[in-house]
Amino acid sequence: MLNLKILLLSRKFEIYNSRRLVEEIVSRGHTPLLWDPEWPLERLKIQPDIIIPRISSFQFCEAVKALEELEHRSAITINPSQYYTVARNKWQTYNSLTREGIATPLTYLISSNEIRSSLSFPVIVKQLESSKGEGVYLAHNEIEIQKIFTTSGDSHLIVQEFFPEAFGTDVRAFVIGSEIHAVMKRTAKPGEFRSNLALGGTAEPCELLPGESELILKTTQILDLQVSGVDLLRTRKGSLVLEANPCPGLEGIEKYSKKNLASSIIQYAEELYGRHQTSR
Repeated sequence: MLNLKILLLSRKFEIYNSRRLVEEIVSRGHTPLLWDPEWPLERLKIQPDIIIPRISSFQFCEAVKALEELEHRSAITINPSQYYTVARNKWQTYNSLTREGIATPLTYLISSNEIRSSLSFPVIVKQLESSKGEGVYLAHNEIEIQKIFTTSGDSHLIVQEFFPEAFGTDVRAFVIGSEIHAVMKRTAKPGEFRSNLALGGTAEPCELLPGESELILKTTQILDLQVSGVDLLRTRKGSLVLEANPCPGLEGIEKYSKKNLASSIIQYAEELYGRHQTSR
């Protein structure tokens, strides 16, 4: 029986995502290695076979450096560092997708000294690297954007066109490898425009519309992501890709889809390891 040493790179091992992955690593007969990016890597005496990074926005650059060093030890990574970095940056993601013709909301990169006077308000304002709805704002004028710069301390932000017809809803598709494993529609709580479950949103299973599966899978191919949560917005312009999260949460979508996605991730890790061994 295959027994892999699977390293989970995370700052929080007690949360649902980490616990579920560890449960399924053990359930499928493998050995879990838990590693915090802040820990000195010279203390890691065991060579992992597979790395599963679960890197949040907190001290992101430092965590990526730890991942890069682990990769230099020849371990296989689900979502390697160079692709993880692009997907976590909303401006880099936008450029990567639009170059390949993926439909996305119209997006601008702005600085505190160069706020476009031609913007059509209201607009969505986002920090370049954020998750769970944090760092996302609705601005009705340039003064509100300037306040966001002051509050966030960022030198650059992105602004996106706002689609009121979406009514605070979006679609999250969970992709593993080249397959969409689960889909849910998220709805914001009353008075909130962000649909994130972490902010009190609700969800329900949903079916993809014609063309959405192709849009989702092409997005993950362009960004070279092996595991991701792709968010779609259904608008008057059609279905648009908002982002592809390389560290998608498991709790909500496992609950609403009734799918064991943690097990599917570990099964994919097994397949990835097998392909790597065959190609050597």
